[in-house]
This record gives sequence, structure tokens and C-alpha cells, in this order.
Amino acid sequence: MTELRFGVIGAGYMGKAYAIALSEVATVYELATRARKEMIATSAAAGAADAAARFGFARATGDWRALVADPAVDVVAIATPTPFHRDMALAALAAGKHVLCEKPLAATAP
Repeated sequence: MTELRFGVIGAGYMGKAYAIALSEVATVYELATRARKEMIATSAAAGAADAAARFGFARATGDWRALVADPAVDVVAIATPTPFHRDMALAALAAGKHVLCEKPLAATAP
């Protein structure tokens, strides 16, 4: 079975929702690919380590840029407040990652 390694930025309500969804997706869908909770990022390393332990991520970081740049992360899920979405999504795309972004992508259209 192949594996997609997920990194989640944000450990609030939506970050927790993503973690639960990643754990349970195989109970809902028959998939040829397994979702792996690789890394979670929050604004502080201690908070990230706590979130990783609570939500079952292999690793944690206090810097979202480190998650985006990490070669072991295939998919970046952005679960942060709207003002942060644009920069995080663009950085993840520039790093060649697949991106899931909690809506809305931005507060205004360009």
C-alpha cells in the first residue's frame, strides 16, 4: 500500500478535525493509499509537541516553514486563521506539495 504523508499547520479546532479525519478516512473509504500523520506545526515548539502526542503525529515543529520544506511531507493541510492562508499555501505549492486549505483561501479577491 502506498502512503501519503500529511503535514498539518495549526492545532486548533480545524487542526484537530484534520487529525481525526486522517485517522479515520480508511474506515469510510476503501483506499489504495494510506494517510500518514507525519508532522504538525504550531506557533510554538512546545505546543506542537503536545499536539503531536495528542493527535498521533510522528513529528512536530514550531515553524510552519520547516513543515513546508520537509521532504517527508507530501501534503500540507492548512488549518490556521484566514490571514495566514495565502503565504502558507503559496510556500507549500512552491515546495511542490499538494495543498488542502481550510476555507476561505483569502478574505478578498486579488
